[in-house]
Amino acid sequence: MTRSTLFDRLNQELEAFGKKAQHALDEGKLQIELMRARRRRDRAARDLGLLVHRRERGGQVEQSKIEALLGRLDELEAELGRLEGAVAEAKRQRPSRQPDVPPAPVTRVSE
Repeated sequence: MTRSTLFDRLNQELEAFGKKAQHALDEGKLQIELMRARRRRDRAARDLGLLVHRRERGGQVEQSKIEALLGRLDELEAELGRLEGAVAEAKRQRPSRQPDVPPAPVTRVSE
């Protein structure tokens, strides 16, 4: 095997590894964004539940606060749908593993 062939193969392997690593980072970022959106949704749902509880127990609650939280939950549900779709797409596009090909035998090149 000549040096140029060896370097070409090494370069191809490094490029493939780089693409897989970048894809994994991108997918990880999406997963983190999805987790954060779920937390925001959970906090908004909790806040809404507390307001409804207070109202049902005879407390004073501004209807505008309830409406604002309902709108926020709608926005967050739409964002979650978008993010879940992006994560699913990233998983579908995940680079597949190449079948293991035994490395070509390395021969010493004398100078």
